[in-house]
Amino acid sequence: MTDSAISKTERFLKVGPYALWFGMNTIIGLALSYQRDGVEAIYFLLNFFLMGSIIIWFFGFKLFPIYLESDGKVDQKLGLRIGVFILLFLIGLSNHFTLPKLLGLEAVAARHSLPLLVRLGMWNLMILTGVILMASIRVANAYHQAQVEKIEQQIDRVQTELKLLKTQISPHFLFNTLNNIYGLAYMKDDRAAQMISKLSQIMRYLLDDCEQPQVPLAKERDLLEHYLSLQLLKHQGTMNVDFYHAGVQHSHRIIPMVLINFVENCFKHSDLETNSEGWIKVSMEVEKDHLHFRTENTIRKEVGERTVNRQGIGLTNAIKLLEANYPDRHQVSIEKNEQVYQLDVTLNLCA
Repeated sequence: MTDSAISKTERFLKVGPYALWFGMNTIIGLALSYQRDGVEAIYFLLNFFLMGSIIIWFFGFKLFPIYLESDGKVDQKLGLRIGVFILLFLIGLSNHFTLPKLLGLEAVAARHSLPLLVRLGMWNLMILTGVILMASIRVANAYHQAQVEKIEQQIDRVQTELKLLKTQISPHFLFNTLNNIYGLAYMKDDRAAQMISKLSQIMRYLLDDCEQPQVPLAKERDLLEHYLSLQLLKHQGTMNVDFYHAGVQHSHRIIPMVLINFVENCFKHSDLETNSEGWIKVSMEVEKDHLHFRTENTIRKEVGERTVNRQGIGLTNAIKLLEANYPDRHQVSIEKNEQVYQLDVTLNLCA
């Protein structure tokens, strides 16, 4: 919609005002030549329409754009065009005296000074009006182009920031996973091979799908299942991890690699390794195109209030991604006490 509006504005600034001006110029020339004989009509058309149009065209298309580009500094190129414009103006001015004689319009040439002054005044007023109109058009066009460039720069900056966030999220997730695999491999644990297999499935998703602006929500659900499987392999014997999902349809889409950070945050602060009664709950429900995502986990006793309140890189970037991609269409709330950390995300999946 924005691109269409910009395109229409550009077309109007390129064609509309000029067509309006030359149309008005034509009407003025025809009106002045109305009910006059052929030769006298030629005089008014040549002086008011043709010569006036040439002068205004030269100013609007050849002189003033160069003036804007030079920021008002008169160089050789600009000075030459100013000279040509002055020459054209003087030729148009002198035509009021020479054309009647050249065309044999002795009646026009012999008229007393008032009609001549009136014609000169009308002609100068027409030229002045055209110059002001052309200058206004060029200034408006320059301002429009500057605004378009500003908008494009803002869009490029936002896209760059989004790409940066995504590049921060994926390495952060992979670093933690590879660190877990390294620990198992160092202890020659057979679970390392299973974790590598799970990680390969996640990597395939990262390489094949995550370059797209949006992916099916079902694939993000599968990603969470693979990630939870990895964590369960790491925490062998720990079964207090629950993942519930409902209402996910093929038509539901979401930006990639955003929900995984909230789940990872659960394991970061959970007490699964130290508390046999510790637990993690993850739920993903879609109702009327609204995603309700929740993570809950018990907290390690040694995790202090300051540590829980501080948001890590993954969680911070995930929230930034939601803010950039779903402005006014998402809510994130965090509740915590000494035992439980709970995060809720509500997201409108409709564009």
